[in-house]
Amino acid sequence: MLMQPASFGFPGVLGLLLLLWRGLGEPNPPEWPETVYIYGPEDASERNLTAEIAELLRELNNVSTGHYSSERKALLFKPGSYDVEVEVGYYVQVLGLGRHPKDVSFTSRRGVFSPPMGESPDPGSLDNFWRSAENFHQASSEGMLWAVSQACPLRRVHVDRNLSLFAPKAWASGGFLADVQVDGYTRLGGQQQWIMRNANISTPSASILGGQWNIVLVGCTGTPPETLPSNGAHVALTNVALTPTVAEKPFISVDSAGLFSLEIPIFRVLSVGPSFAEQEMTSSVPFSEVYLARSSDLTSLIQAKLDLGLHVVLSPGIYNLTAPLTLSTADQVLLGIGMATLVAPKDGRPCVYVKGSATGVRVAGLMLQAAASPSVLKVVPVSTLLQWGEPGAVSGDGGDPTKPGVLSDIFARVGGPDVDRSIGVDVVLRIYSNYVVGDNLWIWRADHAFVGQDTQPDPQNSLLPMSGRVPKASEYYLTAAGDYPAKTGLEVFGDFVTIYGLAVEHFIEDNTIWHGEAGRVYFYQNELPYDVDQETFGDKGYSGYRVSPTVQRHEAQGAGVYSYFRDFQCLVPSGFVAPSTDGVRFTNVFTRFLNGKPGIEHVLNDQGTPVLGFADPLSRLPSSIPSPPKSPRAHHRRGIPLWTVFLVGIVCAALGWLASMFFFRVLGKGARSYDTATSDCESDASKS
Repeated sequence: MLMQPASFGFPGVLGLLLLLWRGLGEPNPPEWPETVYIYGPEDASERNLTAEIAELLRELNNVSTGHYSSERKALLFKPGSYDVEVEVGYYVQVLGLGRHPKDVSFTSRRGVFSPPMGESPDPGSLDNFWRSAENFHQASSEGMLWAVSQACPLRRVHVDRNLSLFAPKAWASGGFLADVQVDGYTRLGGQQQWIMRNANISTPSASILGGQWNIVLVGCTGTPPETLPSNGAHVALTNVALTPTVAEKPFISVDSAGLFSLEIPIFRVLSVGPSFAEQEMTSSVPFSEVYLARSSDLTSLIQAKLDLGLHVVLSPGIYNLTAPLTLSTADQVLLGIGMATLVAPKDGRPCVYVKGSATGVRVAGLMLQAAASPSVLKVVPVSTLLQWGEPGAVSGDGGDPTKPGVLSDIFARVGGPDVDRSIGVDVVLRIYSNYVVGDNLWIWRADHAFVGQDTQPDPQNSLLPMSGRVPKASEYYLTAAGDYPAKTGLEVFGDFVTIYGLAVEHFIEDNTIWHGEAGRVYFYQNELPYDVDQETFGDKGYSGYRVSPTVQRHEAQGAGVYSYFRDFQCLVPSGFVAPSTDGVRFTNVFTRFLNGKPGIEHVLNDQGTPVLGFADPLSRLPSSIPSPPKSPRAHHRRGIPLWTVFLVGIVCAALGWLASMFFFRVLGKGARSYDTATSDCESDASKS
């Protein structure tokens, strides 16, 4: 199904290209680059794929060599059964190529898995980032182990036995799963936080599910009931029965003839459970209408394919862009596989720009990386990595509620692999259009980076090494004041924007700012920056999450803001700032002291107790809407229990009996004389 571009200048070069392409089309099967590895069941029977894949991913399964590696890999498995084990490391994606998860089965003892990559307990799984597994059946005898943190989605997977999202005694800071069926138990163990969307987790017991601080379930079945704790001793479990609106992430399939298709899932409204439980939930587009890009392609070539109205799949690699990839065609798909990474143009323009007039666009499976430096002139007033829509009201770009735009698995970072600490961006992600859905976004200003050659001085005392006070500085460069300048992670101007799974971390001003009406966020995780001080952050009133004062409708459920002021004293007035109106509602929100210097004074505005140290590190606010005061009059109007009526009846009967006895025994003498006299008179009268 060829997408029609929004506009063409016929006659012209673009028109001629379109006519030529329609005659030839893109190759199917495509010519996959060497970063894509395709396996069939026959490979598993003829070769030792477990050992072969382990060697292929050896450096990416090592936290030291993999963490900031430039390698990107996608492992694609054709329909069939595989007695193979695959340990999924950094920048690796495992994809089944069936139209249904059960088309590709892993039957080995561990199947597809991701264990902690660091020593337990710390870091354990805390540094397990940037990997994913999608679209297969895990039929392994040990179930599935997926002990990860941010940017490690698990999607479109059917697990026969238990799904373990942690490893015992290993710290973990996840995580996201969606469109998943688990036949055994789902266990979170010591996971700090997690969101599950449209999944059957088969775990109605909260004690079996586990988790520590913040668990959010949206459109899930087999779940425990919601909890609204008011203190930090219990996990907050937010359970939203129906997913308001969503479309699952696009994926790739192959048929028996070896022809590939791009599967585009349909939109679902008020949905529950996995999409693959229903029939015909995708629209199939043959790869003759899909351009497969390589990281060696010129930006202009990829853009020309987008301008033709083609869908584009970005194969694994690092793309150093010279201009934004602009999507102007309705319903167009830009899909990255194998953690395809787009490095932004150095002049401040974004990696991806979606025109507001292009409704129903899908952007998925991408890493975005900042590259702007003070040494290059910025050509835009506000630099960004992804922009959806345009500022101001423009006719035709208001979005379409029947065809929302969708961002799936977008992982943006400022710093990390860069030894140039001046690289930065103003606002990472800006959404101007209405009706945009975000589904698993991690927007990260790096708190730790590639170590480089020089010993890092301590910001508290430049004559001492940082590693003397913070041991992690021996492994990584720890971001200090002035490094990787980035003000805000997410800024939303559009109305009716919904996000499932949002993590925004370490930005040096308000981390998230929401201007649009009727916004909804299900799960929010934020760490404030480690490297700021009272003057530059606390006194300015910056927060982890801010809703503009003019907003009348907004909803956030299952949201936390954490503090670790590592280098300097900094006391933040509130983790969340929002208008105090009934239409702006927060449920199960909290603040958490992690380490360092205190802290955060309130949870939301002036509500909630301070978190200033380990003595009382977590403050909760079950709801932003205070309970109405109890009215004495209302109390008397309440129904009277049956036992009260029965007891009052017995007491009244007893009092009645006592009163009658008193009457007859104490007053009875006067009564009897009166009666006798009357009788005597009567007798006398009768005698006469």
